[in-house]
Amino acid sequence: MGLLLDDDYAKLSDRGITYEEAEQQRFFIFTNHALPAEFYTVAQCDVLVIIPPNYNQAGNDMFWCAPSFARTDGLVIPQVMLPGGGDNRVWNGREFCRWSRHWNPPKPGVWRPGRDDIISIYRRVERALRNPDAQ
Repeated sequence: MGLLLDDDYAKLSDRGITYEEAEQQRFFIFTNHALPAEFYTVAQCDVLVIIPPNYNQAGNDMFWCAPSFARTDGLVIPQVMLPGGGDNRVWNGREFCRWSRHWNPPKPGVWRPGRDDIISIYRRVERALRNPDAQ
């Protein structure tokens, strides 16, 4: 059945974005997501988002990355849980570390019910990963 709308899957395919789903947990995982080399100690990661039951009237909140990684400059990434953190998620034997990033105002990117989609979520993740100091 899938977690998303048919349109979402078509948009992902058109953009060559790879993913996996775990429907029981409502996990949607962007796989092999490239990371900016100037910021991070790994070249790519998988990014897990939780798709709410009332998608697309409500968007996801936060995302989780595996493997765990750090900044190349040694600075701490704000609002990111380390391995073993209380709100990390485990899927397929891998721990995904939480990045606390929200859709709520006054931050840019407020979820627009019925208009936003999986590409909106993908862009928000991209923006957060390209701006490691953003909260």
